[in-house]
Amino acid sequence: MTELSPRAVLNTLIETCKDGERGLLHAAELVSNPELKSFFTDTAYRRAQFATNLLPYAQRLGGAATADGTAAASIHRRWMDVRSAWSGHDDGAVVAEARRGDSVTVLAFKSAVEGALPATVRDLVEHEYAVVRESHLRFADLGRPSQQVM
Repeated sequence: MTELSPRAVLNTLIETCKDGERGLLHAAELVSNPELKSFFTDTAYRRAQFATNLLPYAQRLGGAATADGTAAASIHRRWMDVRSAWSGHDDGAVVAEARRGDSVTVLAFKSAVEGALPATVRDLVEHEYAVVRESHLRFADLGRPSQQVM
């Protein structure tokens, strides 16, 4: 497996955070439970902040502006619509799909902290990874009433 350059790693994290932001905001639109709406909206805001925080570091490494999200994430948001409709608009189905999508963010950050990052950004990425893991664990708590949905 080829190791990515620090700039490529940061660009991947930025795109992943943008995808996460959009996916979580979409999930917030699909659920009816106010607690879930709030959780998804707050988590989306944090993902947007992460992307904003990382952008200057990527640019200093010679990176151009990153893409505005990925096609895979767009397809996943459409799948969330389908899954929600199939489940009779059950919030648990949306939580399950949002959690599945958020797993991509967790893996991207895990990969980044295990890779070669410049010292100037390592602490930031490690901190953001801890926050990402913590919020990802909350999905399990939020999805408990509808575990059959998974």
